[in-house]
Amino acid sequence: MGASHGQLRQEAHAAMKYRQPGYKDSEYREEREKRQQDNRGPRGPREPRGAPREARLVRRCFQCGHQESASEGVTPGQVCPSCGAPSHCCRNCVHFDPGASLECRETIPARVSGKTEPNDCAVYQPETVLDATGRRIVTPGPSEAPAEKRSRGRDAFEALFKKK
Repeated sequence: MGASHGQLRQEAHAAMKYRQPGYKDSEYREEREKRQQDNRGPRGPREPRGAPREARLVRRCFQCGHQESASEGVTPGQVCPSCGAPSHCCRNCVHFDPGASLECRETIPARVSGKTEPNDCAVYQPETVLDATGRRIVTPGPSEAPAEKRSRGRDAFEALFKKK
């Protein structure tokens, strides 16, 4: 005997609901084969949204976070131009690790007592980071004088409280 219309409808609903391997395999063979052929490998890198940003290598001050170009070397006695903290100290070194022995990843003869004090350590290397949050790469447009730049909101505000 043939299946009634209601039974066929229930089977179709169940087929849509339970799309998994093994359930009515014959009906979904083409779909599975198509999925297997569609395997293109890993995706490439995602394009950034908005304007591209310029990334640069910088050194950051341990005290204030002031950034300087990493291309410039650090000499003993050099200080941060922003806060005056020493630049050539353990806290700004790539080998500094509070959990390591003598708080340094390198083998040193004796512990340096002041990690924020200037020193002339032989294994010192300035810690650098890649700063990708910096300036946007933008083509320069026509420059306007600051007096010419006016917003509509500012104009409306001044018109509202205009002296008579």
